[in-house]
Amino acid sequence: MRIDMGGHLPKEAVSWTATTSTLFMLPLYKPVIQFYKPSPLNDMCMSRDVLRQSLIAVLSKCPLVFARVTAQPDRSLVLEYNPENSNNPVLEFNNATVSYADLETRGFRLSDVSSNGLNMPVEDGMFTESFESPLLKFKVSFLSDGGVALYSTRHHVLFDGNALFSFVSNWARCTRMLAQNQVPIPPEMSLVQCLNKTGSPKPAEITVDTTQAFSGIVAAIKHAMDPNNMRSCVFSIAASEIKRLKQQTMDSGLLLQGEWVSSNNVLTAFIAHHITRANMDACVYERGPWVVYNSLDMRRLLGLPLRGIGSPLFTVNCLVSYDELMDAKHIFQVAYRVRKCVERCTNGYLQDANDWIAASYKELVKDGIQEPWNHLSFTMLDSNARNLGVSCMDKIPVYDADFGAGRPEMVRSLDNISNYVIALPSPQSDAYHLHVCLEGPAMDALMADPGWNSLCSLMCDS
Repeated sequence: MRIDMGGHLPKEAVSWTATTSTLFMLPLYKPVIQFYKPSPLNDMCMSRDVLRQSLIAVLSKCPLVFARVTAQPDRSLVLEYNPENSNNPVLEFNNATVSYADLETRGFRLSDVSSNGLNMPVEDGMFTESFESPLLKFKVSFLSDGGVALYSTRHHVLFDGNALFSFVSNWARCTRMLAQNQVPIPPEMSLVQCLNKTGSPKPAEITVDTTQAFSGIVAAIKHAMDPNNMRSCVFSIAASEIKRLKQQTMDSGLLLQGEWVSSNNVLTAFIAHHITRANMDACVYERGPWVVYNSLDMRRLLGLPLRGIGSPLFTVNCLVSYDELMDAKHIFQVAYRVRKCVERCTNGYLQDANDWIAASYKELVKDGIQEPWNHLSFTMLDSNARNLGVSCMDKIPVYDADFGAGRPEMVRSLDNISNYVIALPSPQSDAYHLHVCLEGPAMDALMADPGWNSLCSLMCDS
């Protein structure tokens, strides 16, 4: 149910032009769940009243979280906050019959989240054309043995992964501060300002299609997949293995003096080699080159608050040839190429990309396109093409949300986008947890790959 803010609803009217503050104008919802082990302190620190009161305290400083995505008469897309017609977030509570111990024994399987009612399904699915849905939803499930599961889903127009985990961590910190009669610290905002200039170069990652309606665009870019044949698995790979591959890349002779690669570049190359090959070996996709893309957080480059609410993400594309993907000895070369693609994303390039989006949006409006926000599309949405995405979240506060009884013991992403891998850190940061979603035959091929299995261990299957 919607949170009743009472007299704590922000009074100031705050709105933001969504078409110049985020690349995610589509109504896209992405969920995660955090698991807390049983503790006597949970009853006190994570009770219904405590969590409701502390969330109200945090939200009272965040008027944009109460906004609606609205189309203005000039067809700009705005996060519009009106205190008289607020779009309140949701907070639900649930007494679950499943225990933390049972969930842990089964590896915190993704299917157990839905089968035990720990989730909050979005009515229209992950992509919704409704502008009335809340931007933020939480469901707190009290497990039968005293554990707690905190399910969060957010609208990507305002919350990327960094923003969500940072918000939940801030909520947890606020809970502890209120217990000590301290004034909570409001979250910061990370929103991109566009200069609205014309003439910026077109970024390769973004396309505009005005030849068909939104439903036709979605249908055209969606690979025919049987939803009953999709599998989501979580694998673990030791951080020491990525460190070893990184050093081998540095010693490969590919890099010039002063050049370097990151652990995330190497991890992306390793994932790309094995998952693209699994897709082609299973004949899910024809053989050929793939676009490997990373999601890049623009906060640091654009001087935005590093833990602020917002969705300043950009997808960085790297075209990798079939031969490079098929031969494991080319992993170092792919890592280097991914690094070079990321390097081109300077603050100037990213600012130009945002300016190009703003200018192109205005052109769509001028040409009479009725829903211009639905005609900008990105590589990551096109499942017909050979695209593989990797989002590395090792520098995001995934495990920082301590409400007073301790940090979460496990976190799971519930994304179900095919050929999109989310790499979360392990609780001890000594490994990466790879959330992989593939079609059944491709997942079978991946799990039969000795090279993959030599470094990755299966944590849970669907």
